[in-house]
Amino acid sequence: MVVFFLLLLAVIVVNTAIASSSSSNFVLAGFQIRTPQNNNNNNQSSRRDVLLTTIATTTTTSASSLLFLLQQPQPVQAKDESMNYQAVWFDPKHPNGYRVLFGNDQKATLLLRNEPSDDELVFPVKVIKEGEGGGETKLLFYFGSSSGSGDDHESRRSGGGGGGPAAAATEVVEGIFTRNREKIRIISFDNNNNNFWMNKKFEGPIGVYKDNTNSKRVIIIRQIKGSDCVVEFRDDGDNTVTSTFTAKAGNTFTFYFPDDRGAVTATFSLFRRTLTFDDGTVWTKY
Repeated sequence: MVVFFLLLLAVIVVNTAIASSSSSNFVLAGFQIRTPQNNNNNNQSSRRDVLLTTIATTTTTSASSLLFLLQQPQPVQAKDESMNYQAVWFDPKHPNGYRVLFGNDQKATLLLRNEPSDDELVFPVKVIKEGEGGGETKLLFYFGSSSGSGDDHESRRSGGGGGGPAAAATEVVEGIFTRNREKIRIISFDNNNNNFWMNKKFEGPIGVYKDNTNSKRVIIIRQIKGSDCVVEFRDDGDNTVTSTFTAKAGNTFTFYFPDDRGAVTATFSLFRRTLTFDDGTVWTKY
């Protein structure tokens, strides 16, 4: 589309120059070029030179503009949008809590906490793809199978008072993962646009990642307060937490690994949705 516009602009400039050449004077790019009135050969030669210069300049400008556009970083588009339900979700009715979803194209795990002082509840989720190459993904939340430590019935509810699916312990709740008109990821429930989780707050580096050095590792980065974050390594097979440590966000991310590596920095790319380390390790966000 951009190339077509530039070529069209070149044609317009050339046509304008040709039309103007029938008169004794014409203006090009802010400069007035006066042609002699008593020498037709020189007049034609001068017009020819100006036209050739105009075509060459316009063509060069078009090529330079195209090269500039091709050199710009382009967003990496997911091949399968259905897997992008994996995220740290924000529930506006529980702004101090979080919902984390991660898994595969058949099943997932939900980590849920409404308040920082609450226990983290863990629920299984069934994933059902709706069609190929995009569209909606159906998520079935089984809230009766929590592995959290809450003893009373209410503590095993998701939403616990209205946020998200406020379901009884034995109830299965259906959610739909899709994107809204602004292309923001959302999970809605009961076809009610006012009852949803959204990912808008966490479209930056906060989220769920995969590791190019370990295909079985799930990486979860959550915001604690301000620039302070917590990082979890989990095994995608049995959901075991293999490591937990802190990180600090900024122009670059600083991770405080619990092993001999200590403090290590990484660069986040919003276009490529990646965290890249100096040793070549790349974490890619869903």
